[in-house]
This record gives sequence, C-alpha cells and structure tokens, in this order.
Amino acid sequence: MTSLIGTTGLTGTTDTVMTDKIVAFADLDDTLFQTLRKLPGVAPDTLQAATVNTAGAAHSYSTPAQVTLMELLRGGKVTVIPVTGRDEAAMRRVTLPFTSWRVVNHGLTILTPAGNLDEVWAAQVFSQLESLQGQLHALSQQIRPEASRLGCRLSIHQAAGLPFMAVIKHPQADAQALAHLQGHWESGLDDAHPLQVIANANNVSLLPRTLGKAAAVRYLRQRHFAGAALTLGLGDSVSDLPFMQECDFAVSPTAGQLMRALQKARLMQS
Repeated sequence: MTSLIGTTGLTGTTDTVMTDKIVAFADLDDTLFQTLRKLPGVAPDTLQAATVNTAGAAHSYSTPAQVTLMELLRGGKVTVIPVTGRDEAAMRRVTLPFTSWRVVNHGLTILTPAGNLDEVWAAQVFSQLESLQGQLHALSQQIRPEASRLGCRLSIHQAAGLPFMAVIKHPQADAQALAHLQGHWESGLDDAHPLQVIANANNVSLLPRTLGKAAAVRYLRQRHFAGAALTLGLGDSVSDLPFMQECDFAVSPTAGQLMRALQKARLMQS
C-alpha cells in the first residue's frame, strides 16, 4: 500500500514549457526496490530484480506492488526522474528503465537524459561547496576516532570535484553505535548550520543543508518542467520529505521511515 499526502506545488520560469506533462520525482532504495534483508518472509519468486551488484548479480528487488506502481506510471506516460543518494556508478547498476533526467549524489549531481553532467547545476553546486570544505573536514575528523572505536567506517564522497558528504556505516548495522554517532554529530549543529545530519538504514551522513535533493528537484522544475500539469514526489524516509514537498503530491510506502514518523506525530489544530 501507499499513502498520498497533499502538498503545495511550485512555479517558476523555464527554458522548455511543458503544459501537459506529469512528472514523478522518485527516491529509489526502499521506495521502488530494496534488498532481500528488507523483505523477510516474501517468496523470492514473486520479486523482480531491480539492481545488480558490482559482479553483475541481482542485489535489490521490487515487490509486485512496486512493479505495478512503475507500470502504472509508465503506462500513464509519466516522466519518472530518480532522485537518489546513489553515486553515478551505483546508479548505473539500477536496471529499471529510466530515460529522462537523473538526480544522484543526494542531489549534488544532475545527469541529462543523454547521461551527461548538467554543467549549469554543477557550477552552482561547486560555488556553494567551496565554502563548506573547512567545516565538513573538521566535523569528519572530529568524529573519526569515536567511529573507529565503535567499529564503524567513515568515508568521504565527492561531487563537482569536491567532497560534499561524510558517511558513517557499521558492518553489522549496529543501531546503538550509529545512534550514538548521530547524536555526537548533531550536538554540534543547530538549524542555522550549513551542514545537517541524516540517518537512513545502516548509515549516518553529514551533508549540506541547502544543497541536496530538494534543491535539485526545484532546479529541474523551474528550468525544465515549470509547465507540468502534475508533479509527484515519491520517497520513504524523513530526509526525502523536503524534495517531496517541492511537488504537488507526495507518495510514500506505508512501511517506510516517513510513515512511521507520521504515525508518531501529534495531531495539530492547524
């Protein structure tokens, strides 16, 4: 099952006005597919491979509902644009038939339908990333000894030729260790800090607050899809919510992190 959450849309100027286009901006992992570890008790013969590993073997799978959702979008001539934390190499291992723009590296990189780098977006990202290098390096080095003590690995990811994100993972997905490190990072940040912490599955990441999936979706909407009749944002996690809110409607798996968070939320009067 999925839920539909109404949101406020966005308008802007564009190079190419499309007045009859429906566009879906879709997170990938745990939204359109997941690993078998996330599918306990599901019969493997009901699943469809959606990604391969570096050796070319099936790695992540779509359930019948996820397959049907993609068929529904494609059958309705919806332009589906992946919006993912995957880098370009990991995106190439996704076997779903995406043919339009692709947003990778948590929004720091946009690829054209031909697979080329969007140079305009890359220049904007580079100019903003330059000023964050000192803070990103300092916070990464500060937490590295504690991450190592807890058996976690810290890696630095690059986009536009510069580091943009530090990621902490634990080989056994130790939730307690990751929560401790997340709290350690968050204790030094406030809402005005240019970096933020997000947590998904087996990783805790430190990345720019104003650069990311939401900014990339906003850029594509304004520059290429401002005349779209309808935009959908598909995502499973709380960190997907900002880019989903750039769209007219949000679609979320009911078993995802975002829906679990909403179930715990108190009702508001307005």
